Amino acid sequence: MTPDLLSALLGIVPDAPPPLAPEVHERVQLGDVVREKVSYAVEPGERVAAWLFLPKGGRPPRPAVLCHHAHALQYHVGKDGPAGLGGSYDAPSALELARRGYVTLAPDALCFNERQDPSRRLKASAYEKFETGWRIAAGMTLQGKYVWDARRALDYLESRPEVDGDRLGMVGHSLGGQQTLFTSAADGRIRAAVSSCGFSSLEALRRDRLNFVFSLFVPGLARHGGMGAVLGLVAPRPFFVAAKTEDSLFPLDGIEATVAAGRAAYAAAGAADRLEVFYEAGEHAFSETMRAAAYAWLDRWLGA
Repeated sequence: MTPDLLSALLGIVPDAPPPLAPEVHERVQLGDVVREKVSYAVEPGERVAAWLFLPKGGRPPRPAVLCHHAHALQYHVGKDGPAGLGGSYDAPSALELARRGYVTLAPDALCFNERQDPSRRLKASAYEKFETGWRIAAGMTLQGKYVWDARRALDYLESRPEVDGDRLGMVGHSLGGQQTLFTSAADGRIRAAVSSCGFSSLEALRRDRLNFVFSLFVPGLARHGGMGAVLGLVAPRPFFVAAKTEDSLFPLDGIEATVAAGRAAYAAAGAADRLEVFYEAGEHAFSETMRAAAYAWLDRWLGA
């Protein structure tokens, strides 16, 4: 697997992004941090809404972390989950990391919260299927769209004067963990990342008939090393895998196989110590214990 091959499989097609044309829509004081609601352009005629958190005090520029939300069929939640504003499934990573000294950004992914079907014709789950299907027919993928939009989120973070563009990270749980893996593989600006309960091997998912996130369907990925090859592309940059040992969505043996392939790539790059795995007993979740270990990992490599 090479970065160019991954881009080809994902079908990342925009040749040049439009100007960000950023806007700040509201600004709220939350004690030790400030929360802004912002928006920016990802493609011509398409804007994304996001929550931005800015720590108070200290001396900018600061490291920044892109915080991708989970799925859980909670299409109405999206960016509100990492912001601590709603949802029963996601961890408030954007708020928590801001209180540790990071600038954080939590945008809506396509199909979630403010990015549900603009025509109002399709219910949320049907819209996700629609976006998956027509993109594949056009030689693109929903996963590629998610990566493109995440890269535009990094562009936005780089545009903020409060941010040190040489210290960008990413964190996500579940769907967010999947997006953290793919985006880290595709964009070298991510210097350290955390994926919580975000992947297993394609072979394990097929065996167990797990069909819960349509963006996982990337044509040809299984023929080119699957998720392990994607993880290998992140090397030698620091990557933290947080996983539950009884996760019914991501089988443990598939997680282990993916990590083993990643370890081989990290060892070949002379960076074996930069791939960390934290297993915890239990079902699919980004627990407080897991988050504490993950945030310490980001502190180690990004230095908030």
